[in-house]
Amino acid sequence: MGTMGNTFDVNTVKYGHACKVWREIRHRYPGGGMVSNISDWVAVGKIPAGTAVKFDLSGKTFTAYTDAQIKAAESDITTLGINGYLQEDILVASGNTKASGTVVYAGEIYQYMFDEEVVAILQKITTLPQIVWVQ
Repeated sequence: MGTMGNTFDVNTVKYGHACKVWREIRHRYPGGGMVSNISDWVAVGKIPAGTAVKFDLSGKTFTAYTDAQIKAAESDITTLGINGYLQEDILVASGNTKASGTVVYAGEIYQYMFDEEVVAILQKITTLPQIVWVQ
C-alpha cells in the first residue's frame, strides 16, 4: 500500500497538523518532556508541531522557542541549544497548563510550514545533521 512509491513507515505521523509538518520521523528522544515555558505560548493557544526546542534529557523538560525568540537569537542561534523539534501540537489553555511532548531529532520536516526567516536561521544549526528540511 505505498503512497506515491513510499514504503510504509510506522513512525510516520498521520493525523492533524503534524502530518503537514513531518514528512518522516526517524528518531525521537525516549519518554518525552514537560514544557518548561508554557506561559510563552498562552497567547498563541498552542505550541505547533515542528516547533524548535531545547530538550533537557536529565530533567525531562524542554523549552519551546517562539519565532520571535529564534529571530532575536539570529546572530548566534547556537546560544539557544536547540536539539530537536516538536512532534505534535500541544494545546495551551492557560499559563497553568501542564503539558508534555515528544521531541524529534532525526527526520524530514516540511519547510513551507514555517516563516521563511525562521527556516533560514534554523538551517544554520549544524548540531542537528539528521533533521532534513524538505520542500
